[in-house]
Amino acid sequence: MTATTLHSLKTEQREARRELILSAARALFAEKDFRSVTAREIAGRAGVSPGTLYRYYENLDELFLDVFFAGAGDITDLLDRELNREDGCSLDRFCKVYVDYLNTNMTFYQMMGHFMLGGNFSQEATARLDPVMRRLLDRVERIVAEAGIGDDKRLVSHALYSALNGVMISYARYPGRSTGETRRHTLRLAGIIARRFETG
Repeated sequence: MTATTLHSLKTEQREARRELILSAARALFAEKDFRSVTAREIAGRAGVSPGTLYRYYENLDELFLDVFFAGAGDITDLLDRELNREDGCSLDRFCKVYVDYLNTNMTFYQMMGHFMLGGNFSQEATARLDPVMRRLLDRVERIVAEAGIGDDKRLVSHALYSALNGVMISYARYPGRSTGETRRHTLRLAGIIARRFETG
């Protein structure tokens, strides 16, 4: 076996272990609040030792960030599919798709709040987070532009993004409401937000 092949094999094995850790973390985060999940639990679910986990991630916030990036990739891909539909994508549909994703991927939403309110990141991690969030906001700006809303598209897109996330802050865990009731209510609110933005 050549040195190049051996190096490629080691790289593939390393990437496979990293994917196992990420998959295990995502599964656990779907079961309970990500802030209560321990490194030992993630390592156990992934079938690796806690020491192995820390060879890939300096701390749990770094792992949380990779899980968040996976979710951000998922929602960006979903929004791209909506924006590129042959029959077009209305602002109403875009807003509802976004809020529905947050409803069905609560860990992603909770992590977004955690990071925006100040996760414990290295400078390198912070530098990785910024372009991910910019790509997401680019999709919001595109739907704002296609809907012909406002003169400052970026500023309006920030307002729309904040309004949609605010719906989730206010109602995602509303006491006394079932998951289904919460989903229906937040989707109704997303529709109202879309109409308000469209009419100025």
